[in-house]
Amino acid sequence: MNRGMFAALAAAIVVAGASCSPKPTSAPANAGSAISAPAPPGAVSGDSGIYGFSGAKVADGEPQGVIGECVWIFDAADSAQVATGDCGEGAPGKFRVKLSPGRYVVHGPGGNKPIEVKPGGWIKVTSLVALPLSP
Repeated sequence: MNRGMFAALAAAIVVAGASCSPKPTSAPANAGSAISAPAPPGAVSGDSGIYGFSGAKVADGEPQGVIGECVWIFDAADSAQVATGDCGEGAPGKFRVKLSPGRYVVHGPGGNKPIEVKPGGWIKVTSLVALPLSP
């Protein structure tokens, strides 16, 4: 990733983090996806939560993952943060957050996405911000 793309990704992440306001917001069209999926590797039977990928993508490139805090999980009313997802250096952009069954709003670089976690279920979330190509 060149310095210009890295700076744009860092700016997008700061904006995404700042957008974690207590007010409900509508999700943009590119807010990512949330689908029911089998438990991720390492999950214990009966656990539930979310896992997936968080980062940025240019039109003709591969997604680049975030390192550090990469998703923020709020309650169903989108008023209180209840958990944070971290993406490590060994697997940039990949996160796994154990959550109790219930409704949540996931905030990430791609926007805000309401989800429902079922007992023993895992939701796969992809949150990507689209970056413009640099000149």
